[in-house]
Amino acid sequence: MAFDKPTPSEPPVRTLPEEDVTRHRPQWFREALAAPRESRRVTVDGARIHYLRWGNDDPKRPGILFVHGNGAHAEWFSFIAPLLTNRYNVAAMDLGGMGDSDWRERYSRESFADEIGAVALDAGLGPKPVVVGHSFGGFVTLMAGKYHGERLGGIILADFTVRAPEERHEWFLDNPRRPTRIYPDFDTARARFRLAPLQPCANGFIIDYIGNLSLREVKRGENPGRRHSDEAGWTWKFDAELFNGLRMGDDHAEIYKNLACKGATMLGLESKDYHPSIVDYLRKLAPEKPVFTIPGAQHHIMLDQPHAFAAAVATLMAQWEAEGALG
Repeated sequence: MAFDKPTPSEPPVRTLPEEDVTRHRPQWFREALAAPRESRRVTVDGARIHYLRWGNDDPKRPGILFVHGNGAHAEWFSFIAPLLTNRYNVAAMDLGGMGDSDWRERYSRESFADEIGAVALDAGLGPKPVVVGHSFGGFVTLMAGKYHGERLGGIILADFTVRAPEERHEWFLDNPRRPTRIYPDFDTARARFRLAPLQPCANGFIIDYIGNLSLREVKRGENPGRRHSDEAGWTWKFDAELFNGLRMGDDHAEIYKNLACKGATMLGLESKDYHPSIVDYLRKLAPEKPVFTIPGAQHHIMLDQPHAFAAAVATLMAQWEAEGALG
């Protein structure tokens, strides 16, 4: 989730002393990035949707699809996916308007759901794939459960909170985004990379990796599908107009409760979105759907606790596979 440096009017964010931030890449991380993978594209309603895939060619092997959050991209899971390929085929996608996927004239919860469904099918993720969505990716994963649930083995919402209708919160309506700033060179732009929402992260080597892959070069007179740029330089890999007018809806609880596939919610125990009352609500809403927390994790669970994140996904996969939900 790449955004400009916060303005002075924004609240300060807790930071970590430099000696508490790890910059060197540990062996497990280097091995994960070196794992074989493919870069693929599938066209969905005229837009080419990019995704990464790990695993083998066995069509019966259970599969997992990771869906990133607001302003992020598939590389946020490139160090998670190889931790799971001993048993599963795995893919991570760029949602339309983000990463290396095409931009659209208009985005909707239906269009995002269709992208998820198309990638899950094209990637060969077994008879009934499981979709894991983080933050905004959790929202669109929930929509994939609504529109394509009968084709899925399950969905896992990672730090996306399903709320009651009366607590509906529209993230984007009446809140138009300003155009992304264009910086004169890569290094200047990279220095402005921040997590959104703001939080410290001790795994600085992960922040360095995803930050370097969050930028695109802009040439004067170019800007795919939008007003031509008057500047040349570097900016973020997402469509600044992506969320303008995007409706989230007030039916999330109903969708979650009545999914045609398995469901679960994973929350960072130190996340700003976590509260015991949320866990209580979800457990009462859908008692059969697990709700659990990851200690030591804030909102960006896969960055704070990558191994615990992968282990939680693997545990749910094993349970649902044993119950015959994955086909």
